[in-house]
Amino acid sequence: MSPGRDASPQRLRLAASLRRLRHAAGLSGEELASRLGISQSKLSRLELGDSVPQVTDVSRWGEATGAPHETITELITLAEEVATEATLWRRSLRRGLGRLQRDVQAVETSAMTISNFSPVVLPGLLQTPEYARRLALLAFPEGRPDIAEGVAARMARQSVVYDESKRLTFVIAEPVLRWRLGPPPIMRAQLDRILGVSDLPNVQVGILTQDRELTTWYSHGFNLFEDRIDDQDPVVHASTLTTGVTVTDPADVDRYRQVFTRLREAAVFGDQARALLRGA
Repeated sequence: MSPGRDASPQRLRLAASLRRLRHAAGLSGEELASRLGISQSKLSRLELGDSVPQVTDVSRWGEATGAPHETITELITLAEEVATEATLWRRSLRRGLGRLQRDVQAVETSAMTISNFSPVVLPGLLQTPEYARRLALLAFPEGRPDIAEGVAARMARQSVVYDESKRLTFVIAEPVLRWRLGPPPIMRAQLDRILGVSDLPNVQVGILTQDRELTTWYSHGFNLFEDRIDDQDPVVHASTLTTGVTVTDPADVDRYRQVFTRLREAAVFGDQARALLRGA
């Protein structure tokens, strides 16, 4: 899901309201950012709808601009509504698969810590070009003219894997290793790719094996992006068949964090994970 252009009407209305409060108070962006103790870049993202403000951000913004109590209360309610947003894929896909991948890349680049849970397909950051192409063909059986562009953009995203300043953890359900999206040579190349990445010092690849008792469960995959640059808040991205979901509410993000911790604890890593990959 891309920010700004794909933002919900509620988020854009909230952003416009925050901008109007600053203008009504006669404050420059730099002055208000200083009062709030945030960077000017974060303030700009909030006013443009590129970032979702937390409830505490909205409350402090209203107080700093002298807004009436009723106005602050209304904006807090609106902020609570946009803390979890769903964007229809058909709307995002109008802009093309390549652009969608580049939007995801921007979020990945902003995060120093990336946690991924994949219960159905292998993570995009670990996919080979042929695996990604076949995945796209299955997702769009009616065909699309930009599948090659989307695959190329997905491969470009993978540069973050080799950035040793970042920490990436993948938890993959064991059946995903055996679900074939193509003939054996393609799947062997895909599993070999994951084996190679698992040796990187900044990457952990865990397998959630079928013979271990689960301490938690989750019905869909998700990505948790943390330690983001420029004062950006942690965010969770998840997908359903028809929508992309962005979660920014701190309490909800923390729930995802807790679930991922339990999934990671249930998974096997290192030599055990590599043995499973070789066996598959």
